[in-house]
Amino acid sequence: PLKCVRARAGSFCPWPGSMAAAPSLATLQNLVRRDPDGYTEEVGRRLRHFQSLLALVEQQPGSSPADFLPLLSFVSHIAACFPSLMADLPEGLGRLLEERHDVLEPAVRRALLQALVLLRNRGMVPPLALLQRCFRLFRCRDKTLRARLYAYVVTDIKTANRKARDQPLNRALQNHVIHILQEPSSVGAKYALRAMIELYRRQVWRDAKTVNVIASALFCPHPKLRIAALHFLLGAHDAPRDGEDSEEEELQEARGAVSKLREQLGGKDGSHESRPGRCVNRRSAS
Repeated sequence: PLKCVRARAGSFCPWPGSMAAAPSLATLQNLVRRDPDGYTEEVGRRLRHFQSLLALVEQQPGSSPADFLPLLSFVSHIAACFPSLMADLPEGLGRLLEERHDVLEPAVRRALLQALVLLRNRGMVPPLALLQRCFRLFRCRDKTLRARLYAYVVTDIKTANRKARDQPLNRALQNHVIHILQEPSSVGAKYALRAMIELYRRQVWRDAKTVNVIASALFCPHPKLRIAALHFLLGAHDAPRDGEDSEEEELQEARGAVSKLREQLGGKDGSHESRPGRCVNRRSAS
């Protein structure tokens, strides 16, 4: 009788062999929040199904099953209710995103990042581990994903240092950026450097370590990064910049920065260019 009442009410009946239909993911998510212990068996069944889909996506990252994204959202939202059951979830999602980001579907990439951020907010992912992974993911070819990574990195580091300076986190990330600047991916290094400059401009990383890391980009193998570091040393970081500059704009800015640097250093080229003018003026005056 109790089974029939629950079935008529349209709620989930956890007993084996029940004729009641399984609840939707949204309904089950609300039920789990109210009574996690009462739905451990059903959550375990859904988790095993998700893990099989996750293994399938790892083998065939170019396509994902229709129910993969809904299950991904479900397990990431209820993971904090079952910390022991979901202990391996963050690492599995992060490894898939980092190793297969170039071949995953765009929607899957963004959903994986959103799930990792949610798990981080629920305390299931250490801040340093996720931030380092985000810095490494700057090398991906998805422009939208890079923009989201950039916004998250800047916001999360700013939040971590709001009440007090988190020096262990800051030092570890700054050392991590040094290695990224020497990597072959110019896109990843460019975004990592932009994030550091933005944090400096926002008064978050306003120390000598940050300046030294940015200045080290002058010796990296990527010309655009050397230009960005030169701009920083000339004080261009004080003006906020939105979006990415085009090739022509970067070339014009680079020429202006080089000219300004020559003027400040008293370069020989500028003095040689001014001498003929002075000679002409003297001849005309005589």
